[in-house]
Amino acid sequence: MRRFPRTAVLVVAVAVAAMLLVACGSSSSSSNKASNGTTTSAVNIASSTGNKACPYKFALITHADNGQFWGVVFRGAKDAAADLGCTLTETYGSQQQGQAEPDDNAENAQINDAINAHVDGIAVSDHDPALMNPTLAKASAAGIPVVLLNAGCDDADIAASGALTCVGQPEQLAGQAAGAKFKQLGATNVLCIIHQSGQNLLDRCNGIAQALGVGQQCKSGSAPSSGPACTELTLSTPNAASNPQQAIGQVTAYLQAHTGINAVMALNNAIGTALVTSNPPGNPKIGTFDLNSGVQSGIQSGKLAFAIDQQEYLQGYLPIVFLDLYKRKNGQTVGGGTTVASGPLVVTKSNIGKVSAAIAAGQD
Repeated sequence: MRRFPRTAVLVVAVAVAAMLLVACGSSSSSSNKASNGTTTSAVNIASSTGNKACPYKFALITHADNGQFWGVVFRGAKDAAADLGCTLTETYGSQQQGQAEPDDNAENAQINDAINAHVDGIAVSDHDPALMNPTLAKASAAGIPVVLLNAGCDDADIAASGALTCVGQPEQLAGQAAGAKFKQLGATNVLCIIHQSGQNLLDRCNGIAQALGVGQQCKSGSAPSSGPACTELTLSTPNAASNPQQAIGQVTAYLQAHTGINAVMALNNAIGTALVTSNPPGNPKIGTFDLNSGVQSGIQSGKLAFAIDQQEYLQGYLPIVFLDLYKRKNGQTVGGGTTVASGPLVVTKSNIGKVSAAIAAGQD
């Protein structure tokens, strides 16, 4: 994926958000989640307390509502709507707790529902671009602005969907950050654990390989006896992220059979936390993606070397800001048809204190 400077764009975004807060005035928030988790329901997140409220209704559509990560994304979108005084029509994700994979057809149907409801903008995870891009392009053609989030952060998909931009973590760039950190720690024979199928996860592993200097792809199969090397292990346990203890058995067996591995990268915080507490054979350096209280404890204790934080709160918050900006300020846009990066931030023992307050507040 293309590299781009995220700092300048995010500074602009924060400044814009501050400007819009002044324009919208103060608000109070309330929300009512649908009981089945998938029903689209209009939620008036904020009401005016004297100044004119934001008149726009935005839809939030994601491919998952499955655990702590997406709860933080939803919180970001709710907070943005409350801060701006807009109405957020929440369509909770198609993957519910206990399901092995998201239901992309269900998410695509939810996008069509939002179009038919004539919402003023759509913030959506483009989880299956081949399926969803034509539908999203239909929204854009109907005059409904689209901002992608989390999934679909690729220049080609942004263009094909007609989206203004995508807010998310460039996965290959994130993998490169992880590989560079392992290299700095002197651990260069890396096992990259894939907890479910998905091209974005392969991109993470490939980024690790590139940072280690072992080519453009992380290899599958048996790990070599020494590094530098990157080897992928795709877990066969159904819904490994929801059953991490079962998945750890596969990882343990692999490490016992490949004693030259000196680093393990988990692409999910549930797997990463479970791996730390399992005392894996060979005492490898362990890194993971995303943060939660278990990851925080692991980093603070020194058992977890680092985490790659994609700052998912921003993946919910910024799309609502960008949609409001587009509607309120005569079509002004951010991102230039490429991705506004919400990460990667490498979190270690030296800087975990800076993000602990956000974790406690449900913002990371």
